[in-house]
Amino acid sequence: MNSDLTSLEVLTPQAGVPVLAPARHEPHTPRLMLRDPSPEAPVPFGRYQLIRRIGAGGMGEVFLAREGGEHPRACVVKKVLPNLVANRAFVGRFLDEAKVVVRLKHTNIARVYAMGDVGGEYFLTMEYVQGKTVSRFTKRLRDRKAEMPLGLILLLGEKVCQGLEYAHHAKDESGSSLHLVHRDLSPANVCISYRGDVKIIDFGAAQSTLKEEQTAPRVVIGNLTYMAPEQAKKLIVDGRADVYSCGVMLWELLAWHALPQKGDPIERWRRAANPSWEGPSKHNRSVPRGIDDVILKALKKEPSERWSSAAEFGEALKKARLRHAPDVTERDLGELLSRVFHKEKASEDEVLTEAIYGKTVTPLAGDKTRRLALVPPTALAFEHTAVLAPADILKANDDATDPERPDPTVADEGTPTPARDPRLSRPLREHLREQRKSFGLSFGDVQEPLIEESLIQEIEATGDEEPYRSGEGDTAAYERAARWQRAALFGGVFFVALGLGFLGVWLALR
Repeated sequence: MNSDLTSLEVLTPQAGVPVLAPARHEPHTPRLMLRDPSPEAPVPFGRYQLIRRIGAGGMGEVFLAREGGEHPRACVVKKVLPNLVANRAFVGRFLDEAKVVVRLKHTNIARVYAMGDVGGEYFLTMEYVQGKTVSRFTKRLRDRKAEMPLGLILLLGEKVCQGLEYAHHAKDESGSSLHLVHRDLSPANVCISYRGDVKIIDFGAAQSTLKEEQTAPRVVIGNLTYMAPEQAKKLIVDGRADVYSCGVMLWELLAWHALPQKGDPIERWRRAANPSWEGPSKHNRSVPRGIDDVILKALKKEPSERWSSAAEFGEALKKARLRHAPDVTERDLGELLSRVFHKEKASEDEVLTEAIYGKTVTPLAGDKTRRLALVPPTALAFEHTAVLAPADILKANDDATDPERPDPTVADEGTPTPARDPRLSRPLREHLREQRKSFGLSFGDVQEPLIEESLIQEIEATGDEEPYRSGEGDTAAYERAARWQRAALFGGVFFVALGLGFLGVWLALR
């Protein structure tokens, strides 16, 4: 083991799995990085070489790095902000999570290689997944007025279920179940590689018996759009909550109907707590009715009425795929991704050559495509959307979350209304607010938050960024430019014709 690594990162002789020693809560003095890393002058960091700074998230800076050895590999290193090291709660959750995620080794889960500290600087190292998130993939397809084929959607769901099933039954070193639940499964947390591998990116909001520090009772972690009803109400959740979230993601893909990602948090929370679904074929007539039944069973409000496990749901998806698209493979999925991201893939290949072999490639200055190629999906791992709300309105109370009842915040003060909940001392709208959290700490709690919105947009495809302008000219941005070009061309032809007409008249009069 590299001598620069502290005793936080050790190997268990039984399994050879990187785990962490008990938390040390005394503050550290972080070693300063005196210069920015570059391919020509990488910065040593334990057994890693930091190649480039990718960006910054809520908990720290993110770097493209190389892990040395006989078979060097590219990876993502995230360094914790120095002022968070002295935060006992943050470090406790950081170490707590490490005991879980480093144990997960499955082809459909992106690896977390190690978590620990180097010279007093806490870090985590993640797999570099060469590909895009499902959210980024579907946004690009929508920009190109294309859809994801039925067989690929079913295959995607099948592979996600395989990863979930493995995690739900993961065990600790003594063979006891971890009772692991993802709790934030969404298209932004599922990645497809250019080879067609499907990987769940982040178990950083996971719930497990290994955790010694628990999430604050007022915080509901996860994306409200894909959240299971029991999770929205802050009830105990199990693997069936992940089955529900997977069902929402597949419903969105099959219906090819983008679900809202923003808006009033209270209304979105109410919809999450009391959902109502119709079959995806209602929005997309090419979807067979039998697939409606498979998806709607995953979306039942009561967990007992859903598929009993991710394995059962995955098997139902597999049967549907073999019935409707038996020849579809992961290779087909990777080829479609490579076609719609052909420029990014070429640039990313160069970046990986640079990272792994130390070969310098074309400078990044002024080249947006190559800059974006430095942003792998795992760069935002362990950073999640969270809803902050008081525990008393998060109990299993349909009155507080019933979307059919009027909002007490807009009712006339003098008008009695049954929707006015006596437990609320303040208007409901003041209770809920969405944040981004990392290891239980909101970005607003950090003295100097480093969150970079461009990083979120590139990875999660929030829809706020400008549409990608491809060389093939089929995105919204290109179409707008093309319309202006056509208008200018027609205008030019018109004025030329008009001029020729006047010239002809003048010659005739002579």
